[in-house]
Amino acid sequence: MNQHSKHSIDRSRRPFGAGSGPMDAEFTREWRCHDCGRLLGKTNGSQMQIRRKPLDYVVGFPVLATCPGCGSLNVTNKP
Repeated sequence: MNQHSKHSIDRSRRPFGAGSGPMDAEFTREWRCHDCGRLLGKTNGSQMQIRRKPLDYVVGFPVLATCPGCGSLNVTNKP
């Protein structure tokens, strides 16, 4: 028996916010890049959800992000 088997990672579990769970239903308004229109995140009115595989972030305002498509700096101070 492998001595590290009790510390193995269960890869069948879905990461936070993946797929269409209750968290996704809350974040409905889109935040898009002001230059190229690429989707940067979605807001629920008080928080912003930003997905960059394999990570999923939920952050408060203000939000500052560099567009992965065109490299433009985007800022939003309110939902």
